[in-house]
Amino acid sequence: MKKILIMLIAGFFLLPAFAQKSKKDVVYLKSGGIIKGQLLLNDMGKVKINSAGNEWVFNASEVDSVSKFMKTAHEPGLNRNYFFDTSAGVLVGNSSNNQSAPFSFMTSVNIRVVDKFYAGAGLGAESLEESYMPAFAQFQYKFRDTKFTPFLNLQVGWQVPLEDGNRRHYTNYSASSSYVYYPQTSEKLDAEGGFLINPSVGFQRFTSDNFGWFFAFGYRYHQLNYSGDNGYKLETNYSRLSLKFGFIFN
Repeated sequence: MKKILIMLIAGFFLLPAFAQKSKKDVVYLKSGGIIKGQLLLNDMGKVKINSAGNEWVFNASEVDSVSKFMKTAHEPGLNRNYFFDTSAGVLVGNSSNNQSAPFSFMTSVNIRVVDKFYAGAGLGAESLEESYMPAFAQFQYKFRDTKFTPFLNLQVGWQVPLEDGNRRHYTNYSASSSYVYYPQTSEKLDAEGGFLINPSVGFQRFTSDNFGWFFAFGYRYHQLNYSGDNGYKLETNYSRLSLKFGFIFN
């Protein structure tokens, strides 16, 4: 249930991206009607527009005005002051790890700070020893304002645990006599999350004015902290290779 909840929370960040209004031509009729779509003809006393797959034809005398969307001369992806991104990938470790390549999902919203430098924040979902929600700040530098560009990215944040810890602490009691048996005891530890940092490098490609894709690889370091009775603490550190593929919306 908690895994589903975090996927819904992370997916919530995508809603603004899909809510962006599409760029359409608009025909304003003297009768008060408004038709939005792709303008096909505005000449010879006729106005023709395609709206949702239907073609509408009007005499010029019926039309009050026509507003045609004009694309600017820049390349797709240029001069954007914000962007949303979402990615999925794996955190590759060595064969001795309990999970050699756990799944990672992240999404964020970012704004331009200056020139080609962006800063933002995001959430995610990861399956490590337990399920975690990475809450992070993101900093990105794009080398060019073109539809294809390499970039540098840095994520810094905290792993928020979404379920009880799966680690256990085992205690061995020494016997005062070799004839007395003392069984081994254990307690389940509480997950407390931990610090994460993920520098990476990648490239992105815009395929339209407000949509693109990217690939990135980098180094992920994170901690997982646990606590038990009597002040017992356990800290585990992970170093992994991050591989991610994602999409950009603006």
